[in-house]
Amino acid sequence: MKTALPILIIIIGLLAASCGENNLLPGGSGLIESTEVIVSAETAGKLEAIRFLEGDPINAGDTIGMIDTITVSLRLRQAQALKQAALTQLNVAALNREQSAYNFDLATKEYDRMMALIKSGSVNQQQYDRAENAYNLAGLAKKQADAAVDAARADLKKIEAEIALLEKQMNDCFPTAPIKGIVTDKFIDTGELVGVGAPFIKISRLDTVWIKVYLPPADLSKIKFGGQADIDPEDNGDIMHGTITWISSSAEFTPKNIQTKEARADLVYAVKITIANPDERLKIGMPVSVTIP
Repeated sequence: MKTALPILIIIIGLLAASCGENNLLPGGSGLIESTEVIVSAETAGKLEAIRFLEGDPINAGDTIGMIDTITVSLRLRQAQALKQAALTQLNVAALNREQSAYNFDLATKEYDRMMALIKSGSVNQQQYDRAENAYNLAGLAKKQADAAVDAARADLKKIEAEIALLEKQMNDCFPTAPIKGIVTDKFIDTGELVGVGAPFIKISRLDTVWIKVYLPPADLSKIKFGGQADIDPEDNGDIMHGTITWISSSAEFTPKNIQTKEARADLVYAVKITIANPDERLKIGMPVSVTIP
């Protein structure tokens, strides 16, 4: 009987421990990550300046650097000169149209007068034919003048479109940051030639960060999309809060960064938790623990 009592106590203790494990809240640990944006060149040329280095804070709209603007500037000045010439041509065409309309009005009146006179026998056929010919020529001149105005307007619109394109290329010489964050990579230096699509810098957003944890299938029924999660930075007990923003729809083997082969062999579901970080207290790569109540 004395031997049976300690064994019974051990069994009860194991059962209690087992029940306690089953009642553990879902969670895990991992490293803080952030949304990253790579800013690339939208035009080609020589990089004249870059204003941010790795680790520098950057705001949305900040100018990152400058690509050589000489070529596009000269082309823009040329296009602007062509625009002035096109405006002059349009003004001349408009004056010619006004003159042709005036001439056509006079020719019409003279033709109408001759038509009335020839019916009464006051003018001969030759006089009538001259008035009719002048009327027809004036009408043709008016149509040509109208067409010239339309052509001048089309030329002006074409040049204005070219100017708009060149102005965009000029703006592209001064790439700006699309988001606020920290510069975490710089891919090019002053003096290098860049092509369209060449990366400048990588910006990591810190006002909102996220962490991905991996849960066993048994824990999926305990969590929900949009649910709250508690974040403990470096297990210091200073709890922050996050929101479950993604739950994997399929199981996967535990990622290789898990240390033991036994744990890596388990099937788990990835869960992404997004955390507001307005004071940028959480840093990229910071280890944190996650509990999902």
